[in-house]
Amino acid sequence: MKRNLWKSALAGSLMLAATFTVAAGPLQRSDVASDPIWVLHVDCDALKQTVVGKYVLGEMEKPEAQKKFAAFQAIFNFDLRTGLRGFTLYGTASEPEDGVMLVYADFDAARLTTLAEGAKEHKSTTRGNHTVHSWLDEKKPAKDGVKPRSYAAIHNGRVIFAQKESRVVDALDVLDRIRPNLSASPAYAGLGANADSSFIVGAARKIELPASDPNAAVLKQSKMVWLNIGESEGQARATLKLDANSEDVAKQIESIGRGLLGLLALQSDKPESVKLAQALAIQQEGAGVIVKLSLSVDDVVGMMKAGAAKKAEQN
Repeated sequence: MKRNLWKSALAGSLMLAATFTVAAGPLQRSDVASDPIWVLHVDCDALKQTVVGKYVLGEMEKPEAQKKFAAFQAIFNFDLRTGLRGFTLYGTASEPEDGVMLVYADFDAARLTTLAEGAKEHKSTTRGNHTVHSWLDEKKPAKDGVKPRSYAAIHNGRVIFAQKESRVVDALDVLDRIRPNLSASPAYAGLGANADSSFIVGAARKIELPASDPNAAVLKQSKMVWLNIGESEGQARATLKLDANSEDVAKQIESIGRGLLGLLALQSDKPESVKLAQALAIQQEGAGVIVKLSLSVDDVVGMMKAGAAKKAEQN
């Protein structure tokens, strides 16, 4: 998903909300369309309980960050650090503009709805008992001379956000049980399975890679891709599983993966890359390929600190 959708989704989700708390927790399958191309869920409540999450929250408590959050809270009457419970992104088509974001959070609906209605060129339409709001997105470049709009709606404490009104309407129909949801989808039955310690879970039915990528032809033969990221017993753990069309394809994918790991390990001028290569393991299991990462949370926090220090130097 392109970066602009993430930015717009986060901005748009703060414009509208329900009047009560919705506990996101694990992925809510019944909230997602039944046959998506990809799904990604982030459990912010679970993340906050991890060592990595607590480090991030600690950084947010620093004076320079406190000022920004105080200004944000004064406008929206919402503390992003504690009020954001989780969010789910999914797409039923391959174009980034077709993505949908569901935000679970604690909001002051009256304040945020007023702000939404005051946004530039605000418009609203109805879908059953629901209102779909839209406003001009001034941060995005115009396409064919027309500035894009952002669309959002509220459904029982969930904020639905998309770049197309039709996608918001479809999402409302899923939540109203007019359209089928992910609970009845056999293709995604394994999504989040055995992921008790995971704060991020995801899956996709196909991988989109540039045609110029020499590995694209092989990787595109993966039927499904699964992702779990979590933390347990002092280790940050991630598992990426690719279900290929055959064992021969899986073997080719494993070979590509091992080659990439080898290149990563050769970057002696980048200690973080070498450490990541050492923490990764790849293996073929029948028609599947599994990549696992197990890295000390202390190392992860150390990498985050190093990255922040480098960014500070560049600024």
